[in-house]
Amino acid sequence: MDDLLADFVAETREMLEASEGEIIAWEADPSDSARIDTIFRFVHTVKGNCGFFDFPRLAGLSHAAEDALADCRAGRREPDAALVTAVLAIIDRIALMVDAIEAGEELSAGGDEELIAALNAASEDDIIAVETAPAHSPASTILEGCDAFADEETAKRPDCPAAVQRSIRLPVDLLDRVMSGVSDMVLARNDLGHRLRQAGTQPTIDGPFERLTTILSDVRDAITRMRMQRIETVFAALPRLVRDLSADLGKQVMVDLEGGDVELDREMVEMVRDPLTHIIRNAIDHGMEVPSDRLKNGKREIGLLSIAARQSGNTISIVVSDDGRGLDEEKIAAKAVDTGLITASQRTQMGREAILQLIFEPGFSTADEVSNVSGRGVGLDVVRANLQKVGGSIKVSSQPGVGTLFTLQIPLTLSIIAGLTVEIGEQRFAIPQSYVEEIIHSSAKALDFTRVGETALVTFRGQRVPCLMLTQVLGLDVGDIDERDQTMVLLRLASGDLFALAVDRIHTHGDLVVKPLAPAVMSSGFYAGSTLLDDGQPILLLDVTNIASNYGLVSDARTRVLQTAEETDSKAGKDISRAMLFTDFHGRRCAVRLELVKRIETAPASAIDRTSASPRAVIDNAILPLIGLPDGPFPAEKVRFLRLSDGDSELLQAVREIDDAVELTEKLKPVTDDPLIEAVTLVGDQTVSLVDGHELFARYGEPPEITAKPICRLPGSEWSRSILGPLVTSAGYDIADESSEPKEDGSEICIMLEEEYEAAAALEMPIADKVIRLRSLPQETPGEDTIYRYDRDALVAALHKARAAGGNR
Repeated sequence: MDDLLADFVAETREMLEASEGEIIAWEADPSDSARIDTIFRFVHTVKGNCGFFDFPRLAGLSHAAEDALADCRAGRREPDAALVTAVLAIIDRIALMVDAIEAGEELSAGGDEELIAALNAASEDDIIAVETAPAHSPASTILEGCDAFADEETAKRPDCPAAVQRSIRLPVDLLDRVMSGVSDMVLARNDLGHRLRQAGTQPTIDGPFERLTTILSDVRDAITRMRMQRIETVFAALPRLVRDLSADLGKQVMVDLEGGDVELDREMVEMVRDPLTHIIRNAIDHGMEVPSDRLKNGKREIGLLSIAARQSGNTISIVVSDDGRGLDEEKIAAKAVDTGLITASQRTQMGREAILQLIFEPGFSTADEVSNVSGRGVGLDVVRANLQKVGGSIKVSSQPGVGTLFTLQIPLTLSIIAGLTVEIGEQRFAIPQSYVEEIIHSSAKALDFTRVGETALVTFRGQRVPCLMLTQVLGLDVGDIDERDQTMVLLRLASGDLFALAVDRIHTHGDLVVKPLAPAVMSSGFYAGSTLLDDGQPILLLDVTNIASNYGLVSDARTRVLQTAEETDSKAGKDISRAMLFTDFHGRRCAVRLELVKRIETAPASAIDRTSASPRAVIDNAILPLIGLPDGPFPAEKVRFLRLSDGDSELLQAVREIDDAVELTEKLKPVTDDPLIEAVTLVGDQTVSLVDGHELFARYGEPPEITAKPICRLPGSEWSRSILGPLVTSAGYDIADESSEPKEDGSEICIMLEEEYEAAAALEMPIADKVIRLRSLPQETPGEDTIYRYDRDALVAALHKARAAGGNR
């Protein structure tokens, strides 16, 4: 097969995979013109390519589908289930033809006219009469052009001959070594970047380092793609599976997919495909009720099947939940006794959880009769066996009348994830960022923290969720931060359950290379691996799922409540944006769009430099412009900031109080008298001024200036260490080691008592060029450039001035 034909086959296959999901979504919302345009472009592209390669049958099928879709786009035809079924049948026939072209076989004759007739049929009955079994249908599989066997229960896709492609064979161990080496390079890059930030701006080094970072990122992505693949490749086929199977069984089921960006080993992706298919088929056949029964039980007639994937360290969690009838404990037990899996005496000693696990036993089925979907007792036992072969596991929980939840745990061979680093006391831990829903300080007005006995609860946006103290979870000493001043990290599990984790502070976020831990440590249930921070410090990655499970925070079965039609209609057509609500130091209620808020910072007042016309503050060794300060002295020793970023520039907005993240649902009324205010609106029956982000960054935004902490040398006395040292440190300086020699490059700042300075000058001893002189008496001697040693404000101002001027005084 030449290169052009290979490109045609590859491109058509990609569009086939993408189009199925688009067609299913289009059927649910026929008014979505964007989706029908996407489908139309696909069939139009296939038709054009077929003409180029002289495939008249493919061109005829795609042309017929194109005509029908064109009628829908022009409003001449209303899309319905019959049309969607016919278009899917043509998509399936195109897939079979592409398989035959790739294998170099002759296209199977006949059938095209019936498919085109079905496409133009006026009634759904006509379509059913000529319906061709779809190639990807879960109930039946077309085997034309392939000598393959498809089991009724597993319904695997035909194993068609693949095209000969250029390839080489490599040992998996060699790939693992390459991946491990790239992971170590990422850690070394992070460490080098940390040291460069400490050393300050160095143009001769920063440029090559950025190029190295870019190259390493490309190499890492390429190496990762050798073995890793997004799980969305599995998810793409599930909407079609759910649609066809629910239609065959006379049920209505909607599928909700989440976490498609989670990556798995390519071998694992293929291994997961069949287990998910089995579980989904069982959920629709056994779990979901027919619409009439659901309405009788007070449920929506459309059932919801939720599939969510999450990554936690070296493990992927896939949760499949439905809001069906749930597992019948008594029926399972009776069937197990009848088939001899357990005895009647064993039944009396088994709890509900043990009985539910019987569904994984070979040959077990609660179906009353064998069908083409289920009833043979083949499926879940194979699922468990396949997962256990690769070190994975599966468990089930269910609540009668509410639904069933399956949790699959799958190990990873490679793990580079986005993580959030938190601190408690003097220790740091990492949390997979995929679990993080929101971060909020417990002192925020929108969050209510309460204790009921030994249980801590937080109420946020009207939702009460359990709260765990990380110090108590890990058995660590409680720090000096009161629990009401801690930061709450709201975590959402793959099952949909939400809980809060209280930590002292948030440190940073970024890519983490996760390494496995010793089995004894992993078995504790608290940790999912270890990693290294940018500065080389090793930290542990928290196992969020196991921690929540140990504290009983994972519900047995969770039903996601669909929005009512009235709620959907009320929100349709509204462009709702979110903003961070705060009160400035002038008492004005303001809001800034949430996409501009990088994070919330708290810093001592001593970190602020107000000596120049443009105030600045040092946050994480970055000098940032500062706005919104009060006219007089600060009301507290610490100041809260909103750290704003437009992607290139940053600035700090000083606030008196942070309220909450809110939705701007009311009308925005433009403001003309204040250029920094975009509009005013109502939030909670109160007027709020919305900050104009464009004007704000046009006036004040600057790229952050990363700088290392300057060094300050103190007098060698107990007073200096106990009184002067903390003040200098809070001003952003590092204290020089007493045993080290003064640097001759002039990079240090020296603080000297006036008596020491005069003695050194009289003896003609060498004196540093950058000196802050302290006198012992409060009286000021005219003409002397000294500061009273207990004049805090003057000393802090001198330190900030020296820092802003590069240490010169």
